[in-house]
Amino acid sequence: MPDNNSATLYFELNSIKNDAGFYLELISKICKEKSAYILIFGLLPYLSLFTIETYKYIQNKFPDYANTLSVEYIQILRQSRMRMKFFDDTSNQVAGVFELLDLISDFHKEWHINRHKGSLSSLKRALPPDLGIFAYDGHIIGSTHTGLLFTGLAKKNLSEINTDVTASLEKLLFSISKQLGSYLVWLSNLTEFTPIKANSFDYTIQENQLGYKDFNSAEFFSSVFNGSDTISINFSLLLFLSTTNFLRHIMTKLVSGLPETLFKLKFITLYHLASSLKKLHNYCYPKNVFTEHSKKYFQSIINNNELKKITSKKILRNILVHYQVQSLSDIILYNGLNLKNLVEYFFEGEKFEKIDEQVDFQIARISDILEQWLNWSVKPNQFSRW
Repeated sequence: MPDNNSATLYFELNSIKNDAGFYLELISKICKEKSAYILIFGLLPYLSLFTIETYKYIQNKFPDYANTLSVEYIQILRQSRMRMKFFDDTSNQVAGVFELLDLISDFHKEWHINRHKGSLSSLKRALPPDLGIFAYDGHIIGSTHTGLLFTGLAKKNLSEINTDVTASLEKLLFSISKQLGSYLVWLSNLTEFTPIKANSFDYTIQENQLGYKDFNSAEFFSSVFNGSDTISINFSLLLFLSTTNFLRHIMTKLVSGLPETLFKLKFITLYHLASSLKKLHNYCYPKNVFTEHSKKYFQSIINNNELKKITSKKILRNILVHYQVQSLSDIILYNGLNLKNLVEYFFEGEKFEKIDEQVDFQIARISDILEQWLNWSVKPNQFSRW
């Protein structure tokens, strides 16, 4: 019988090396494409999650290595990592996330609308859009608002941005991205964490299917999902739709095969998405703010047995996020611990490939329901191309 500590350590290190190889190859693949300027915002919270969790792991298991690194934007990266939890953020919860969404909306309004001064300012403020929607083949994959949310910037960071907002944001985000890249390189040069190449990237995104369309956010958010006077709810649902569509319509065109890291991203996202939809429902339902059709859409998403089965695996989610293996059966350790048999262990022997198909099905199912709920009539050919 093998030593449990050595078996779990081998698994933990391999998980980090697999993820490091995945991100290195993915970034090198998309950075050469025009789409990188948009796609990076969908990837930021995942990169932040990887950076924060592996850094914590190294601090715990390899403190001498951690002492050689200074992460300047560690708090922003922590915040970006937490944005992937949606309403599962224990510090903010639903009310706190609503405040953050309002802050982002106000920031864009000040940036694009309220900056107009002078005799014609009222007219100018009535015209400009302050929300950009990004889509692939007509499916929303992100927006200026969700993109800013995923950067991890908070009230303090946004308040420090000077009058030249565009230049200040570009400079700050460039520095953060540079640090994420530097961290990956630093980690890759450590003997214990030499990346494992995924060799599973095939850029099949059709650039002519990528587009954007600008809106006035007040008009947009008051006309979609749950309708007027529930802007924070509608913003939340746009966030959920963007995230599921990014996995469904973009990641599948960047990654081929079934690399371990992609399964982890899908599983973690689905776990927090389902939990957050339920929390949003439970927080808002007693306030009697939902329309009848919104109530039906919530029930259609949440009351699904297969979704409940997947999202009941909290311990598996914790292992995938934190790279820390808790106590497991000696049998699984004896047979060699890897992601595939770890998943099969928690799903009581169901094949890994079947669970992956179920995760994909749930992401597509929720994406379809959210798109119906959105009630949006913009066609793919109505988007501008870049």
